[in-house]
Amino acid sequence: MMSDRHLTNKGSGFTQGFTLFEVLIALAVFMLAVTGLAIALNTALQATLEVRQRSFCRLELESRLAFCQANPPPVGTPRILEASKNHGVKVEESLAPYPVKNAKGIEVQGLKKLTIKTTSGNQTDTAEILLNLP
Repeated sequence: MMSDRHLTNKGSGFTQGFTLFEVLIALAVFMLAVTGLAIALNTALQATLEVRQRSFCRLELESRLAFCQANPPPVGTPRILEASKNHGVKVEESLAPYPVKNAKGIEVQGLKKLTIKTTSGNQTDTAEILLNLP
């Protein structure tokens, strides 16, 4: 015959082990920890993607700026590179006359303003430079 000693603590009436309430509390704490970790990972991933997009925008902007100094777009008509054909970065380049006068009041001929705008995701970067073109 089995004694009560194997099933219960003497005098307490409880079985040895965890109660249902203790298990539920432990699961709730574990869920909170896992949820916090998932949120932290998602935030880190979003920040990484944003930095990546910003880097692509800046790199493409610098590259197109060097290219346009050697091969500027036509005056008045913007040159557009679609994101689907340019590694996910949309580029808009435009060249416009830039009227300016020197100290004697004479208009300087040949100055044009080159504007380049790059867009990747929600990141946008813009650069403007004056070119002296004939």
